[in-house]
Amino acid sequence: MGATPPEEIAKQHLAAVSLIESHMPCSPRINHGAVPLYWKTKPTCPHLNVETCDKDPDTASVEVSGVAHDSNDANPNSPPWKYPEWCISSLGQVDVTSINQDDAKPANVTSKSIKSTPKQFSPTNLWDEDNASRNNVRITRPSHDAWGIKKIMLVFCDDFLNTIYTLPWYQTGGLNNKTSTKSVTIGEKMHKAIQPILDVLQIQQSQMVRCLLAALPPGVTIPVHHDTGEWVKYTHRVHVPIIVPDPTKVLFRCGPTEQSMERVDCSPGHVFEMNNQAKHAVTNGGEDFRVHLILDYVEPSFFEMREAQNCPVQRVNLAPGEIITQTRRSIDRALEAGSRDQPSFLILGAQKAGTTSLYEYMTQHPWVVKAKRRETHCLDWRWNDALKSTEDRRAHCLEFYHAKAMRPYPSLRTGDSTPSYLLDYYRVIPRLKECFAHGPQLIILVRDPIKRAASHYAMVTSSDGSPEQMKARGMEWREKSFQEVLEQDIKNMKEDGLLPYWDMESKTVNSEIFDTFINSREEDEAWERYVRTRVPLNTGSYSPLARGMYALQCRQWFRSFSKDKFLVMKLEDMSSREKGVQWVVNKTMEHLGVPQFEVPDVDKKNAREYVDPLEEKEELKGWLKRFFAPHNERFGKMIVEELGYDRDDWTDLWI
Repeated sequence: MGATPPEEIAKQHLAAVSLIESHMPCSPRINHGAVPLYWKTKPTCPHLNVETCDKDPDTASVEVSGVAHDSNDANPNSPPWKYPEWCISSLGQVDVTSINQDDAKPANVTSKSIKSTPKQFSPTNLWDEDNASRNNVRITRPSHDAWGIKKIMLVFCDDFLNTIYTLPWYQTGGLNNKTSTKSVTIGEKMHKAIQPILDVLQIQQSQMVRCLLAALPPGVTIPVHHDTGEWVKYTHRVHVPIIVPDPTKVLFRCGPTEQSMERVDCSPGHVFEMNNQAKHAVTNGGEDFRVHLILDYVEPSFFEMREAQNCPVQRVNLAPGEIITQTRRSIDRALEAGSRDQPSFLILGAQKAGTTSLYEYMTQHPWVVKAKRRETHCLDWRWNDALKSTEDRRAHCLEFYHAKAMRPYPSLRTGDSTPSYLLDYYRVIPRLKECFAHGPQLIILVRDPIKRAASHYAMVTSSDGSPEQMKARGMEWREKSFQEVLEQDIKNMKEDGLLPYWDMESKTVNSEIFDTFINSREEDEAWERYVRTRVPLNTGSYSPLARGMYALQCRQWFRSFSKDKFLVMKLEDMSSREKGVQWVVNKTMEHLGVPQFEVPDVDKKNAREYVDPLEEKEELKGWLKRFFAPHNERFGKMIVEELGYDRDDWTDLWI
């Protein structure tokens, strides 16, 4: 959601003050239990026409871009998503005097301490930003900071709940405010004060992912909004009023729509959970600060889910005065700057197998940064032979990425998609090992090799494109038919000794020779001879068939790197599987060790309309199927045996 304009906030503030003055009643305290997380997979009323919701909020359908949604996208095993029946659950009442009274004051949470703006550093005032910077950790919360909200941070996490940070003022066992002479730490006091709230919620300390004390200034309105970010749909948001000098002057409202928001009782100690995917707004109409404890927690199954996704949740205790670096969706420790070498991944190929689409889907993740070019080619035709040292070569390659800018943010990843790399192994592999010795994750997408070849030919012979694209495609095929370029590739491979099993006249494969020749030293030598002599750097018009011989290409890569570096998928997975694009991206995020996310834009990328060069050419289709059949079978067997992939997914490929 974009920032609410100041004039709109002023308008909402006047309306809220009017409701306060009219003594708008609080809704009854009802304990509904925890808010079902499947209600939080999307905002409660994201469409513009709210009339339907207001008429019957319990049964109204929810529309997003005009399409009705009645299922839970995030978890198919959960009950169907429906319009929330309630947005606030009153879970109990606790004694918060141990937090807000002067005689105990573990957080120095008093009206006086909040309002004070001492000219000098105050080690006893936990609201003092200088104190927080020295003895706790300063964390930026853009919206809260813009609204003038003061805070005492205790537990926090990044937007994807990848790392849970426990700040010094919530740590026990000796980490104390450096300037304090008391034997009991602030963290121990905070634990003791907050434990009754956890008891009401029936949760463990380990389930908390965010916890802070927030002080809303008098005369301030937080405008109507719903919370955004990946964390929202996995967490329960709990509020506990701590200091509310006059609850009648605080208007805290929440509901499925702006028009249906109900007032929540903000008496100190009221423990309530809110659906923060619902619309909510707060106005402090009093003359003093209002303080709430805000707590987010996850269910135990969340940690199990993240383990299964190869992205387990990390827990970190921050040191007093430690510096962190933040983006809108990530948090990193300054002391870990530069700890992640870039690039983190390379999409090696195959050409015309969906690599552009996958790259565009991946880089919609807030933690995945695009390279300066999608196809860097820094390891093949943009390689600089004039550079003699590894240091200079590496520096040259890194210029194609935002590596320097990303150095303070090791949570972030970057990479590129250069689909010529898969075939051009003899040049690329040694250069990759030299310049990117840290070992990026390697991704390979394949496609029905006949359709891949047809798409390759259509792209190269197309008259659409920029002058740079036209130059890169080459002119070699423009006056040739599809059949002619295929036959030329066959001829080249025969001359290089790569196809002793292919009969040129009958256009058939001799199975006995094929079985004897594949995986032999002779095949390796013939393949290297072909790649070295038939793979130029100045044109894209080459190897329409060889690019679809995936086993030969992958074998060289599998021999050179650990098998766990590779992720191999089929373009067809994007269309044949349920929510195929999301499935493919989930697998990719798992491979990178990055938290999964919902891909906002799943449209095809770099797709083009073209006349199928195989249309009404049944004879040509026939011999292409005969040519590729044993190669496809060989490739599927390789993926199953060497990478351990599911046999059902890799048997009878593209029949």
